[in-house]
Amino acid sequence: MTSSHGWWSRIGGYAADIMSVLADEPERIVAHWRDRRFSARELTGSVTGTYRAMRTLDVGPGSVVGILVAPNSPDMLTARYAAHLLGAAVCYLRTTNPGSNAAALSAADQLRMLRETHAAVVYADDENHARALELADGAGGGITVLGPAAEGDVPASEAVTRWDPQRLAVVGYTSGSTGRPKGIRMSGRAWEGTVRITLAPETDPIHLLVTTPLSHTVGPMADAAVTSRGTLVLREEFRAERFADDIAEHGVTRAFMATAHLYRLHDHLADLDAPERTAAALATLRHLVYSGSSAAPARVADAVRLFGPRLLQAYGTSEGGRVTLLDPGEHYDPWLSTTVGRPFPEVEISLYDTESGARVSPGEVGEVWMRSPHLMDGYWNDDDLTARVLRDGWYATGDIGYLDERGYLHLLGRTSEVVKVNGVKIHPTVVEQEILAIDGVRHAAVYGWRDDDAIESLHAAVAFQPGSAPTADEIRKHVSTSLSAAHAPSEIFVLDELPTNHSGKADKVLLRSLHSRRAHAPHGVAERRKP
Repeated sequence: MTSSHGWWSRIGGYAADIMSVLADEPERIVAHWRDRRFSARELTGSVTGTYRAMRTLDVGPGSVVGILVAPNSPDMLTARYAAHLLGAAVCYLRTTNPGSNAAALSAADQLRMLRETHAAVVYADDENHARALELADGAGGGITVLGPAAEGDVPASEAVTRWDPQRLAVVGYTSGSTGRPKGIRMSGRAWEGTVRITLAPETDPIHLLVTTPLSHTVGPMADAAVTSRGTLVLREEFRAERFADDIAEHGVTRAFMATAHLYRLHDHLADLDAPERTAAALATLRHLVYSGSSAAPARVADAVRLFGPRLLQAYGTSEGGRVTLLDPGEHYDPWLSTTVGRPFPEVEISLYDTESGARVSPGEVGEVWMRSPHLMDGYWNDDDLTARVLRDGWYATGDIGYLDERGYLHLLGRTSEVVKVNGVKIHPTVVEQEILAIDGVRHAAVYGWRDDDAIESLHAAVAFQPGSAPTADEIRKHVSTSLSAAHAPSEIFVLDELPTNHSGKADKVLLRSLHSRRAHAPHGVAERRKP
């Protein structure tokens, strides 16, 4: 990546490249957000003005800038670019959820993040200015609230800080699978590398539809789209009923969404039963990337029939970035569609036995470890946790799976979710996929539950397609035949809809709570009730 002109050219790095692209075509529309269109000139001016305002506050290497703005507004990008051009890091304060902006963090969580990162500046837009002042007051001083700044210029004589890819760039908070939000230290190398991965196969401008938080996975994709001289269609939240219209109106070529969103989108478009209209609306869409949780092969097959050769499944982690990719052609192979693909370039994978720690051979189950240039530097202020998951440049993902002879990764679940039934280790994800293969099953969640004697058993909650109602015995028989009798849930509860957590995944904590209240129900009964 190189920068060709402008004050930023003396700094270098991905943000300087973006500034050069924007400066080349100042009147080109780069972003759509709410009812506004943003030109390259406006974004360049916003970055420059914010850069100067941050500089007056001594923002630079070693600084962390908190960013608290409206969901997926262009400010989420321009504030980050300005901070990175100064050599500072950023910490997004709105959400820890990579899949949705729906639930904002509490003031208490945001204040804790500011204290942990020692942020001295919070960049806030008008919508969030009052909350930012509240946080600054709660911190007891030492935090300055900065708003959008007027466009300025940076004199050629003014000293700048060269981009250092090894320097801290982002403190990304994630809720993880369990526990309170934890901070992840990402270097400029890791962020910039993810931008390169997105750009590598592209020869045409990327016109990207953004429906998940720019603070997380889709952020580097947005940077790649701008670098490619494409456009961004920024939506605050995923809405299945708006998706096709956005593609058609803006000529979108790429979209990213959570796996749960893919299911919702498929169901919505399938219910419309207008294949010709859908095909016309999606004509410009080349790639539909989905990620966030392992996809059920039966649901993937449904999506392939509807969307055709557009689907890419990406598996990754907040700590390690992108790990594997299943490309569009591989989605048509029934065997490969049960996998999450093969490693991205520059990514290595090894699997290790969870008990002995020995490396396992292809076909053998173990914990997934990965190594890549995009790996985090560690957790923020948590050396013990960092030491447990990072060893000699390798990261323990906490995911269980196996590599086949062709190098494709099969995920079976999380190390924390394994259920022991009569001494047999059961991976709930495997059972969920079998249940979802049954005609009429729309959603399924499988989980372990311990009774008063600490005996663990397997249970399932399902939601059906309208007009369908497989019995509990039919579901158990299918699972027993496909897997084994030990994999068959002892109880199956039928719900109108499965409850979901902040990430859009089935809320198994709530399901276990519901199960506890039903603990005295007759064995094996399938009930229909709201969660």
